[in-house]
Amino acid sequence: MPTLYILNSPEFEPIVDTARAAGMDVRVAGDYLEATSAHREVVLSRAHTGVRPSIWFAALTGGLDGHIVRFDHDELCIAEND
Repeated sequence: MPTLYILNSPEFEPIVDTARAAGMDVRVAGDYLEATSAHREVVLSRAHTGVRPSIWFAALTGGLDGHIVRFDHDELCIAEND
């Protein structure tokens, strides 16, 4: 299952909301929010978050379980490890 660990702070809430809208389950994990998908791959669009690029590119500072398929100005796609 692809999982993102997102810092639990107001700046990152739009990313968390977008993860929920993409079907990811979100739970508190210490100072982070753990967003997990039951799907093999999940895609998040920066346009849906409304965040500035600096926040968008900092979204992965908490780490992830899985691997990055695409992470650019417009989209984050992560997939589970095989």
